[in-house]
Amino acid sequence: MSPSNSVHIRDPIRLNLCIGVVYFGLLSLCSCQFLLESKTPTDTEVTKTYQGRIAFKNPNESFVTVFRWLEFSSNFQLTLRDRLALGGVRIKGNESTAQVEYSNGKTVENVDLDHWIEDNLGLAVPFRELWKCLSLTCKLIDEAEQKNHDQHGRLEVFFSNQWEFTFSYRDDDPDSSILKQLEMRNDTTEVRIIFTKFEN
Repeated sequence: MSPSNSVHIRDPIRLNLCIGVVYFGLLSLCSCQFLLESKTPTDTEVTKTYQGRIAFKNPNESFVTVFRWLEFSSNFQLTLRDRLALGGVRIKGNESTAQVEYSNGKTVENVDLDHWIEDNLGLAVPFRELWKCLSLTCKLIDEAEQKNHDQHGRLEVFFSNQWEFTFSYRDDDPDSSILKQLEMRNDTTEVRIIFTKFEN
């Protein structure tokens, strides 16, 4: 094969690779723009911030999604995206209603959050109430069938509605209530919420 032919063969490959890199970069940029657009509350408005990963596993599927939960006044904002930042969804609402915004621009109003979470994440739990439990005070804990505490007296495990909830704390300081992980299990499903940022 002559040198000139070799150049002609490699150039289309290089061109296709460049196009692929540019396309991937545009997808990532669009998703990041969706996550960071100006509708996000300012730091002075936010009262609670939880950030990290949600790992879901049952006999039929498993996935990991990156999340950020912001709470301010009586409202909340939950952003979910895949780990490659190629897609995302933002859920905004309060105690009575929720709105879902997709990264493709579609918005759905008046969403029943518990039903949406069950349909899309396979979690049949009172999802809004679950986030209150991260402050260790919520209806699920108050009405728990059984509660166990660690050596420092902090809540470690509780059982509610056929789910086992296990809290792991970031350090051994008995006064610390900063969570490292919340694990949820029932007969078929395991969910781990791993926190990289926990401001309560």
